[in-house]
Amino acid sequence: MALSEKALLAIRTDSNLRAKLMLVNSKSEYTIKRWITANSDSLTMPKYISVIAQHTGMNESEIFEHSKN
Repeated sequence: MALSEKALLAIRTDSNLRAKLMLVNSKSEYTIKRWITANSDSLTMPKYISVIAQHTGMNESEIFEHSKN
């Protein structure tokens, strides 16, 4: 499952959110930015989703990309 463009944009443009994500597992900003670029599944772990939701006020349906099947 991938993050939505809305969630990726929030992470990309909000340095405070990136800092919180970095602190979750002691990851560097470079790693977080690389994950954003690749829309890595690493960002979809529950501990990261929780931080994104709390910081942005988005719910999970806004955070995750939904396939159009």
